[in-house]
Amino acid sequence: MKRKSRWLALGCCLSLVIMVAAVSLAADVEPKVGQSVGNFKFPAPLDDADAKYLGLAKAAAFTLKEVKSPYVLVEQFNTTCPHCLVQAPIMNQLFDKVEQDAALKGKIKFVALGQGNDGNAVKMWKAFQKIKFPVIADPQSSWGDAVNFHPYPVSLLLDKSGKVVWVHIGSFENADEVLKELKKIAK
Repeated sequence: MKRKSRWLALGCCLSLVIMVAAVSLAADVEPKVGQSVGNFKFPAPLDDADAKYLGLAKAAAFTLKEVKSPYVLVEQFNTTCPHCLVQAPIMNQLFDKVEQDAALKGKIKFVALGQGNDGNAVKMWKAFQKIKFPVIADPQSSWGDAVNFHPYPVSLLLDKSGKVVWVHIGSFENADEVLKELKKIAK
């Protein structure tokens, strides 16, 4: 009987080690410049105005290649995230600065994806935060799965091929500093 107990205890320990190893292998990895998300299929924008801003014919699911600009700035957020709450007005400022900059306007389009949020939550977020660019519900966190990173806020600038050309993890302190970084890339 003692022998069975030892084998059972050893088997349980081995199973635990295997489970911990599997979880750590599947853990999120911070996105890096050069990483590719490919031609990711985004969920549909909330309305036709958001679709028009992106250069789409209508509010339907779309890919990076369909967006009418060389770059897309994707903001990964969640409506219950306190850091995202801090980030929202700074993202609005950055959007305004890009739209007012003759060298950048049209070169960078903005999209925010609400990780784990449904349509109602992102509609309320967009209205409450007065977001001027497309905010899209992503209830299954498909974007987080595509980049293998689910924390938020995270901002990624992508080129048309889906390659990450700039990354910022966490909230910005200053829209002007981010604008300088974007200008270096989106010449």
